[in-house]
Amino acid sequence: MQIKNWKEALNLISLELTYQEYNTWINQIQYESSDEKSITVSVKSKLVKDIITERYLKIILEKLAEINDKEIKINIIVKPQTERKSTKKAKAVSKETKLDPRHNIFNLKYVFEKFVVGDSNDLAAAAAKKIADYPGKYWNPFFVYGGVGLGKTHLLHAIGHTVIDKYPEKKILYITGESFMNDYITSIQKGIMNSFRLKYRNADLLLIDDVHSIQGKEGTMEELFHTFNTVYAAKKQMVFTSDRPPKELKKLEDRLRSRFEWGLTADIQPPNFEMRESILRRKVQEESYKVPDSVIRYIAESFSWNIRELESALYKLFAYQDLVHEEITLDLAKRALKDMISVMSVDDISIDLIQKKVANYYNISYSDMKSKKRSKNIAFPRQIAMFLARRLTEFSTTEIGNEFGGKDHSTVIHAISKINQKYENDETFRIKVEKLTSAIKENH
Repeated sequence: MQIKNWKEALNLISLELTYQEYNTWINQIQYESSDEKSITVSVKSKLVKDIITERYLKIILEKLAEINDKEIKINIIVKPQTERKSTKKAKAVSKETKLDPRHNIFNLKYVFEKFVVGDSNDLAAAAAKKIADYPGKYWNPFFVYGGVGLGKTHLLHAIGHTVIDKYPEKKILYITGESFMNDYITSIQKGIMNSFRLKYRNADLLLIDDVHSIQGKEGTMEELFHTFNTVYAAKKQMVFTSDRPPKELKKLEDRLRSRFEWGLTADIQPPNFEMRESILRRKVQEESYKVPDSVIRYIAESFSWNIRELESALYKLFAYQDLVHEEITLDLAKRALKDMISVMSVDDISIDLIQKKVANYYNISYSDMKSKKRSKNIAFPRQIAMFLARRLTEFSTTEIGNEFGGKDHSTVIHAISKINQKYENDETFRIKVEKLTSAIKENH
């Protein structure tokens, strides 16, 4: 067993105890060591040990068994605090005791202060901060969607950290959609559905990441539907993240989809150049490396898909510099990142993929892309697909036309020109095109 299992068990225990009980007794337990069959923890006095053994041992063992899928023995030892400590150590211990252990459920770097806000995410960021400050008072549920690596999970964790600090008495539960499904299946197998339901329905703040993963899972959707109703009726806050908005989750039950739309839905778009540059500058400030402006611009221009790739490129540059012991220059950056950039090449993006993505986005059939139908609801998406094919591939206009049912190159040129003009002048449309572009690049 690992320490993370112990921390997860603490989180489950916190859901079933009052804040006073948890803070007075459970919070005094310190993790010492563990193996596959047992865990050793310590407390500062025999009195604390006796009270924990008498009142809380049963629930601790239950949650350890639930997390590890088997019975785990627990050894509680008395480890009195040394009276004489250096000033430095005393301060460290003082600081440590003030840190609520539930913070370890979340990524400690995912806080609001480290979330770069720009045009692509300002609504989602502002709403997340408001909800964290006043859970259950404004939008419920809060549904955030966007592509991979754009910051959805960061906001979810930031909400968790803030609520822990501002409302330590609140019971917080964070889980992914897939883990919720696995937990549901395990509860059926073990015959502990009542425990499963109490666990989720008693939460004051329910955070579910990647909720799209439960699509098509009938039993899981049914259970989440009833959990949603109970938590909502109790006016407790719920936050969900997904790769798509509720209306595009085709395999989701209609009644659950409609409930996801009851509150506020906010999307996160790929960051523009200025925002990417701002993110990189903040990351550089957090490290001890000197990175010229030309290098920051080069990375910002080369990695536009999502924030995760942007950060990965920067950290790879740092690792490369540590290996070769050379000053970071534009030439060094190009050498360090050439493999990452080549992987992101558009050479292997197919027109077929573009057609399927655009057709799905505009809710038309794939065959309409190659047909001669001229109705606006079909012709317009087809023109967008032609525009993207020219933008994302090396095919000529003649070759693109052939892939669209034998259209001649002048038809393709007209489509590209028309869409390009709308792209330049219509910001809302430009955001849609960038979203489609990101989806195509992520799946090629």
